[in-house]
Amino acid sequence: MVNRQNYITLFLLLICTGFLSLSDAEAQTELNRVSAVERSDGNGFVVRFHKSGSVDSSRVLQPSEELFQVVLYSSDLDTSNFKPIPEGPVFRGFEIFKLEEGVAMNIRLHEGHYFNFSTYADQNGKDLLLALTNTTKDEMTGITPDIMPINWELYVSEEDGDEPDDFMVDENADTAEADRSNGATFDVVVIDAGHGGKDPGTLGASVREKDITLQVALRVGKYIEENIPDLKVVYTRTDDQFVGLEERGKIANKHDGDLFVSIHANAFDHPNNARKQSVAGAEIYFLGMARSQSALEVMKRENSVIEFESGEIEELTEEDLLIYELMNAGNMSTSQRIAEKVEHQFRERAQRKSRGVKQAGFQVLYEASMPGVLIELGFLSNPNEANYLTSEYGQSIIASAIYRSIRDFKLDYDRSYNRQTSSR
Repeated sequence: MVNRQNYITLFLLLICTGFLSLSDAEAQTELNRVSAVERSDGNGFVVRFHKSGSVDSSRVLQPSEELFQVVLYSSDLDTSNFKPIPEGPVFRGFEIFKLEEGVAMNIRLHEGHYFNFSTYADQNGKDLLLALTNTTKDEMTGITPDIMPINWELYVSEEDGDEPDDFMVDENADTAEADRSNGATFDVVVIDAGHGGKDPGTLGASVREKDITLQVALRVGKYIEENIPDLKVVYTRTDDQFVGLEERGKIANKHDGDLFVSIHANAFDHPNNARKQSVAGAEIYFLGMARSQSALEVMKRENSVIEFESGEIEELTEEDLLIYELMNAGNMSTSQRIAEKVEHQFRERAQRKSRGVKQAGFQVLYEASMPGVLIELGFLSNPNEANYLTSEYGQSIIASAIYRSIRDFKLDYDRSYNRQTSSR
């Protein structure tokens, strides 16, 4: 058993002896908010500490099942516009304390929720990510030390007074802003026509996937340029050229994209020709673990483009996807909402059969550091769908559906931002 007094003494000693030295940052770092997004595998949460810049260090303690204590070490950390985790069925309370060494926080959970944790630095070098993984009450015995929680009020900076900021959150408040992780406005959409050049993609009886994806991608971009002139369109390719999966991500990142839309066409391989030709419908994916065999097969086929680059396929592992999710939880939540908008447009407006919104580990989505979706327009192995997707009418309907989903998301995005700024 850890001696409580020794634990506190050790903790304070780490602070006093400069556990991490304080930097001389030119610009004051702002702690904007703390958000929590449920993991896509349903096995916990990702808590993100949103900061405008880096801090000297951070430390997370879990003195009990229902309490996490977090310290951000920084000599000049601004919390004037801070927004905490919204209360809900899991998170029940949040307190923040200004210390001389930085900022401390208590994150309280409702009884009956058990998590172990790990921490990561975001790839942007600014945000701290706290990964909470579901566990059991019995396992918690070996996770939480037998210590008293630190009473931060004893170390509160005198200039801030003795009272912590105890935030009351409107549970009905809009959460779209909390789920976003890119810029304040939605300015750039990246349209990715799958395959191209030496990579034809899926082949139908008389059609190649690479041709359909390019034609639809250019139509989507045209509709955006004509109707949303303030939304910049970036293409990963505009002709029949080969572009590697990593390069597509680099193009999107170079242009600071706010949304990545990758367009593809599907196929169904089956020995029964009647069955092969009858499978139909669109599928919309966002990045995550494949939850069905059909999603896994689609992922493997689309990721096989890597064969044209390196000669071998390196599938994304579960660890790769978990780390990505920890670093991009907000992106994944946004990606799911966009995928649902695309699916709605296909099903309700374009009157196309939908096979639903799904997850899979697509390399092209992994490479783009922004919200993204991969759209399988239909099955080229189905002659009727192949004819529809090669027709000018069919392409105009499909492209219009994708355009409308982007338009609707931008409207929601901008409305949320305007509400956020008008309330400040």
